[in-house]
Amino acid sequence: MHAARDPGNPRWHRLAHLVGTRRGTLEELAALVHQARITHVPAPPDDAPQDAVARIAALFDHAVAQAPEASVAACSFGDPALLDMATAELVRWLEREALIAPGAEVLDLGCRIGRVTAALAPRCASVLGLDISLGMVEEARRRHAGLPNLRFAVTSGADLAGLPESALDLVLAVDSFPYLFQAGREVAERHVADAARLLRRGGALAILNLSYRADAEADRTDAQRWAARHGFALVHCGDRPFTLRDGRAFVLRRT
Repeated sequence: MHAARDPGNPRWHRLAHLVGTRRGTLEELAALVHQARITHVPAPPDDAPQDAVARIAALFDHAVAQAPEASVAACSFGDPALLDMATAELVRWLEREALIAPGAEVLDLGCRIGRVTAALAPRCASVLGLDISLGMVEEARRRHAGLPNLRFAVTSGADLAGLPESALDLVLAVDSFPYLFQAGREVAERHVADAARLLRRGGALAILNLSYRADAEADRTDAQRWAARHGFALVHCGDRPFTLRDGRAFVLRRT
């Protein structure tokens, strides 16, 4: 905020205009996120991975019970139309990058209430949405019960064990890797290794936001190391391909 407070900085003027014209909406959104208790605060250093996963699952169980839309409301300022536009932009990007196609088998990791999962279903052969929160999975099933090629399940948060080898064309992780990072960097890398096992040759792991640690270079370094260790070509490494969401894209293609 202080860095942007410059009469010649257009970002400051846009932010000031937003606060001035939509103060009521922003206050409602802040109350919604507070009620849901959604936080990006890292786990304590001495937190065991299984304890961190359980804490994050409980956080999202509480969030969906209090306000199901809270987990996605912040990225759209609570505007459903803007959220739909952001989702459509994401789907167009996936199609443009040849990450989805009519015959694709897709895993949506960290699906929450199934917003992106359901948007992918008409464009793919099948989509599996996984989440560590039982409450989120139950809400996703309730909202999208009519889509025959779509299913939801609870994941342990520790790994992707139990899924068949070389059965997927895309593993998509939209704002879920930051929570894996909260459970521990080794947990995040274990999911990358599992994705390599699950993907067919030429398939891809697409991570939108690798962490919330505000260190883009560290994120790129981790992505490069994971790609080299687990048999991926790093196609995108921290790009910002979207206009309606503030996220960096990392695409690891299975070689």
